[in-house]
Amino acid sequence: MQSVILAAGRGIRLKPITDEIPKCMVGIKGVPLLEILMQKLANSGIGDFNLVVGYKKEIIEEHFGKEFEGIKIKYFVQSEPKGTAHALSLVEKHINEKFLLTNSDVIVPENNYKKMLETDEFEKLDALALSRKVNDPWRYGVLKTEQKKIIDIIEKPSPGNEPSNLVSTGIYRFKKDIFESIKEIKLSQRGEYELVDAVKNYITKGKIVESLLCEGECLDIGTIEDLEKANEIESEFPE
Repeated sequence: MQSVILAAGRGIRLKPITDEIPKCMVGIKGVPLLEILMQKLANSGIGDFNLVVGYKKEIIEEHFGKEFEGIKIKYFVQSEPKGTAHALSLVEKHINEKFLLTNSDVIVPENNYKKMLETDEFEKLDALALSRKVNDPWRYGVLKTEQKKIIDIIEKPSPGNEPSNLVSTGIYRFKKDIFESIKEIKLSQRGEYELVDAVKNYITKGKIVESLLCEGECLDIGTIEDLEKANEIESEFPE
């Protein structure tokens, strides 16, 4: 299966580290986030890497070159920060049918990627979202579900009004028709084309999107504190 990795982020909350390098090249125990992620995807059976890059893209390209672990890499440049859905849209012509999408700053245990790639079990689905449980769901887009089926995503509900404590990790398995939903969405209040809006549109079309609960710790590296925590964890990060 193909993969798309969103790696164009600047990482403002990780300054001053990201004054010199892009967010995805910040290190955990000396290894860049993006390298840890790509190693896990390679181990899980990914067939190619499609990287959407932007800020200081030359550092990424020089580090990885044209392939990683024998798997070809294609680079797509998001020249302006127009949002996650826009970043994904840049890859459309190079996607065959099914693909795994992930942000470059989120790392989960390898078995989760392997489950996402199991085609037989999830053949009936149009999309699969890897989810995680949080104690403060009001800070996120919260998944409203019926059993495993996602029926809506509620953006930052008021405390006490959350439909669940499940939020997306930003890791999805999609079919190619997600690009049609991307084309139909409008700019968000932040002035970006948001992936969550594309997924919500996909659901309103009657597409079957299920939640798969992440097993093990999900590392979401957004701040200096997150990075410090990741470097202190005695676990498989990195392997």
